[in-house]
Amino acid sequence: MSEKKVILENEKLLMEVEPFGAELTRVYDKKNDCEMLWEGDPKVWGRHSPILFPFVGRCFENQYSYDGKTYAIGQHGFARDMEFEPVKTGTDEVWFALADSEETLKKYPFRFRLEVGYRLEENRIHVMWRVKNPGEDELYFMIGAHPAFRTPKGKTIYDYTFDFHQSGKLHYQAPDEAGYREAALDGELDVRDGRIPLEKGFFQDVLTYIFDRGQVEKISLLVDGKPFVTVECPGFPYMAIWTMEETHPFVCLEPWYGRCAEKGFQGDFKEREGVCQLGAGEEFAAEYVICADAAK
Repeated sequence: MSEKKVILENEKLLMEVEPFGAELTRVYDKKNDCEMLWEGDPKVWGRHSPILFPFVGRCFENQYSYDGKTYAIGQHGFARDMEFEPVKTGTDEVWFALADSEETLKKYPFRFRLEVGYRLEENRIHVMWRVKNPGEDELYFMIGAHPAFRTPKGKTIYDYTFDFHQSGKLHYQAPDEAGYREAALDGELDVRDGRIPLEKGFFQDVLTYIFDRGQVEKISLLVDGKPFVTVECPGFPYMAIWTMEETHPFVCLEPWYGRCAEKGFQGDFKEREGVCQLGAGEEFAAEYVICADAAK
């Protein structure tokens, strides 16, 4: 793993980005002397905010088919475990890039260039993605975020309340214990006054809530009724929330383009729900924002 972390800092926040995985590894609220991002303790969960590419979630039996061939690939793809090249470093913005190689083509038969950028503005971190297709064939991919927000000092996850910034019923999809989406586990959350407290057992029957259909474009974690952190993701088709009760002192808020495979799905990759498609020479761009509300 690279030791060449990039630091962006202003009067409100300090953030660090690691070229390995182009991963955001630290968000420090200077005003409140508070570490906001999970520290990546490998005894609990050894990541901070990994980028999920070119898959989000798990393929059925860790395999997928494309154009008549079968490929093996792990959960969430490979970008989070590869060294990115720094391509732009400034005082308030940084960019990293990853391109296809002999190594990636063995498990993902597509030409690609993935660019990941971070921009710090006041108490807001803009996370920017560009996926480019330099090849002559169609490019199929998924991409997602997985930031883990730790609990403040003296608090537990049960001091968190979710604020969905809307009221009514929210449909969710849910994976089974193996990580495959199973329609029988789908359900609805009845959100009153926009908020749902994270009470014990919230993640017992539903291990991950995947809000589909672009329903959730903004979600906050509240502490003592006050905003602690907000993730804004307009235009994203999926938003997932995840933790493991009793063992994980953090909660993940995850904007996605794509999701885990259906249980038993063995069709062609391009037929999987949530897959993005790019023609030759085309470019995909998306952005979400992490807002450190307490640092306002």
